[in-house]
Amino acid sequence: MTDAPVAPDHPIAMLVNPASTAAHPGLVELAERLLGPLGLTVVLTTQERGHAAELAQLAWEKHGALTVVTMGGDGTAAEAAGALVGTGAALAPIPAGSTNVFARTLGWPSDCVQAIELLAREIRAGRQAQPVTIGRLVADGEERFFIVNASAGVEAAAAETVERHPRMKRYIGQAWFAGAVAVAAVRSRKSSGVQVSIDGGTPFRMSSLSVACTRPYAYFGKRAFDLIPDAGREGMLGWVGTATHSVAGPAIAATGALTGAWHLDSARLAHGVSSARITVEAEGSVALQADGEPLGEFHDVTFEPAPGLLVLRPA
Repeated sequence: MTDAPVAPDHPIAMLVNPASTAAHPGLVELAERLLGPLGLTVVLTTQERGHAAELAQLAWEKHGALTVVTMGGDGTAAEAAGALVGTGAALAPIPAGSTNVFARTLGWPSDCVQAIELLAREIRAGRQAQPVTIGRLVADGEERFFIVNASAGVEAAAAETVERHPRMKRYIGQAWFAGAVAVAAVRSRKSSGVQVSIDGGTPFRMSSLSVACTRPYAYFGKRAFDLIPDAGREGMLGWVGTATHSVAGPAIAATGALTGAWHLDSARLAHGVSSARITVEAEGSVALQADGEPLGEFHDVTFEPAPGLLVLRPA
């Protein structure tokens, strides 16, 4: 005997990124079958970068959705999250991308089918949404939200290199990114770096800065990459910066993040938390990335904690 359908307390919308790594029609059909009796009223499909934000706003304003399920990767979830901050609607990310840091950090299984089945059980059980802090950045006047991490400098330059060579990324994966970081670190020695100020404090110079609103910072396969252990506090952002002209800095940070966070004791690195604002100023321009997506080069960047997002996470 199966459980009777539960009358929904509020409607659910689902956003599907058909270009994401694991998304396919069978997954959508499974989600519709399991979530339909629980309140799923509309399924919307993204068509291009940035579209998920528009669809999340549409789901909330037009369709009255108070739970928005995203079937995609961190990029899709980040776009939807930015549109849902402060609305009272909850985000439920189904991990259908390549790494899915945000969904995995919340506790969802990395397997899409298992995540959909678990989400249905959690909704049926009446699981309440919980608040989390994400990040907001403004780069030369352009606003963007991030749900995992953002960076200016070496890592961002490496992300841009990786995206320019998708075949290398596909064939050798994280090793290609590690190589791109090494090249970017060597090139950074010719740069004067950036001026960084934390919560209005005295500016200091760094060659690169990484900011995170959750931990771990990333995953290498199943292994957590815990670059910023200070991240994940409600209402705050964690950060770590590399000293100028230090080729060894990125290597120390990466090794320590994989083997026990001893990198935070290195004199080549600085780290801490911000409760208000991190400002970055470049004499020329500096590469910027958010949630693994290269954004280009900018002169002035501000990172801020952005409370007000509700998420569904398994017990």
